[in-house]
Amino acid sequence: LPSLRRHEPDPSVEIHPDAAEARGISEGDWVQIATPHGAARAKAKFKKHLDPRVVSATAGWWQSCADLDLPGFDALGSSTANFNTAVGNESSDPISGSVPHRSYLCEVSLLGGG
Repeated sequence: LPSLRRHEPDPSVEIHPDAAEARGISEGDWVQIATPHGAARAKAKFKKHLDPRVVSATAGWWQSCADLDLPGFDALGSSTANFNTAVGNESSDPISGSVPHRSYLCEVSLLGGG
């Protein structure tokens, strides 16, 4: 939707500035968020209120937006920005079946060639 992409043109991951500095990441850099299940790309946004051990990524990125001339991303694969594909279901809740989208082990690193 153009209204949503106008507000946030690129997928993003919020990261504490100290955590980013330790990884050689500057604000606005394209980074990879890697998990035991997969990986996704996003742009780094610094947020001082986050614990340095925590990141917060947006999910559901793959469609282009022709109205704003913004690119899409592969829904799956090594160049995806769809963070949902990086979260596994091996630890699903036994009652609801939900997966841990809000609490998953990851590492953030600078993405070469962003």
